[in-house]
Parts: sequence; structure tokens; C-alpha cells
Amino acid sequence: MPSQIAHKYHDEIDEQGFTIIRGFLTPDEVEKYSKAADAVVELARKGDWPDVRTRGKQFPPWPKNFSPDIWGVSGLLHPNLKELALPFHECYASEKILNVAEDILQAERSELSMELFNMLINPLTDFGLDWHRDTIKPEVDAEEEAKALLENPYAGTQFNLALTEDDCLIVIPRSHNRIRTEEEKAKSIAEDRQQHITGEIRVPLHPGDIVFYNNNILHRGQYSSANVRITLHGSYGHVKHGKSRAKGILQHGVAEWLPRFKPNNQNLVELKEKLVLLAKEFEGINLGYALDG
Repeated sequence: MPSQIAHKYHDEIDEQGFTIIRGFLTPDEVEKYSKAADAVVELARKGDWPDVRTRGKQFPPWPKNFSPDIWGVSGLLHPNLKELALPFHECYASEKILNVAEDILQAERSELSMELFNMLINPLTDFGLDWHRDTIKPEVDAEEEAKALLENPYAGTQFNLALTEDDCLIVIPRSHNRIRTEEEKAKSIAEDRQQHITGEIRVPLHPGDIVFYNNNILHRGQYSSANVRITLHGSYGHVKHGKSRAKGILQHGVAEWLPRFKPNNQNLVELKEKLVLLAKEFEGINLGYALDG
């Protein structure tokens, strides 16, 4: 018989499109992961880590040219980070975070798949992301948008785990399972796609807080250069719906280093196995990119 899976966080995301857990990390964990993150940020700002999100470019592929003005660092589990990656092995595969993922996806542990683990940081100059859904292009018509929203709504889940004060995420609550209003549609395809939308809210996180959200929620980010931001940003998939997640995950190049990746705990070993199977299924296939910009 399958184990009884809690559904508190699943139900909150089902209703609102996101769920916040306050004090998810202990103060000691915040300190430990902050120290690990600082070391990686320093490496990236110096130009010694190539997988970064450069200011001015919103979605992959990001340019390889080096600039310290970055708003994200990708590949926290990448084997080239060596010992710097080990604290992130622990964080990504911790029992408490996997328990929440199981709840949201209504999945057994054996059904969870490794996906991405990155970091969102403050750029050196202010920067904003456009209104978007992560895998549905804003130009689609209402019929195509509705169809995409109904397909595999719990194929995966993603999170922001704050190590500093963070109110960069802006969302439209309850927009994850409906087509856009006329205002939302107009402002997500306008020349300026960062305009205020009726009903938008910021998601304030304190150090140690985590927000999980449905990546179909209409959202954007607003990054201030004045405030230090260190937020861990990751996702998990449900193995039964891997095909629907493939483009959004493999577009980040994870399959290139996955064969060399050696997890340091059993949870991560099992998560990796699922992603290896997905990567093999799409080996040699150019899936393209989910969004433009």
C-alpha cells in the first residue's frame, strides 16, 4: 500500500499558486548555507564560474562573456564546483525539503526526480524580469494557453529558499490555473512587460523562509542592486510527467555534466537516477528553449 502523503502544501498551491513556509531553515542552517553560497558568488563575480545569469538577459541561453553584473549562478550541484558543492548536496536532498515536494506533487519518494538547483543574487545594477509563465510563451492565444495550463499541473514544483531578506518575487495569486485577463495578456506582451498588474503582490521572505510555487503562476522578479540577495532556487519533477518537464530542465545544460555528478548522500543518488533516465530519453534531440528574452 502507498504511504499516506500529507496534502497541506499541495492544497495551498492548488488554491493560491504558491505556499510559504516560515523558518524552514534553522539559524545554523542559514549560516552554513550562506557561507557556502558566498564562496560560490565570489567565484562567479570574479569570472571563475561560467554558468551565470548575466544582467540584461532574462532566459537561457545566457552569454558566456564574463561580467560581474550577474543576477544568478547556475549549477550548484555541478561537479566542477568540487567541495564547494557539497553543502548544496545536503540542502537539495534534505528530508524536510523532499517531504514538502512529495506533499505538493502527491508523489512517493521513489517518484521524485532531480531537476535544477541554482542561486538568485543581487545584480550590480538594478534589473527586472518580465511577466511570464515559465514554460508557456506569452504570445499564445487563449485556447492554447488553457490547454497548456490543464496539462500536468503537478508535473513538478519549484522553490525559492531565502538566505537573506528577499522580496524580489512578484506574483498574481490564483493565476496558475486560468488564462490571463485582458490586462494581464496586454501587459505580458507589451513593449514594457514589467508594468504593474492589478492584484500583484510581492512575496516577502526572511532568512530561512521558503516559497514553493507552481511555475505556471504569472510572475516576475525585481532585482535591486542596493540589497544583498542570496536565494537558493530549485525544482523537483514527478517521474510520471518527465516529458512535460524536459525542455524547461534540459535547456539549462544539466545533461552535459550529469554523468560526472557524484552525489554524497543516498537521497540524491536516487533523485539523480530519475534525471539520468530523462536525459537519455532526449539524448541528441534539440528541444530548444521554453521562453525568449
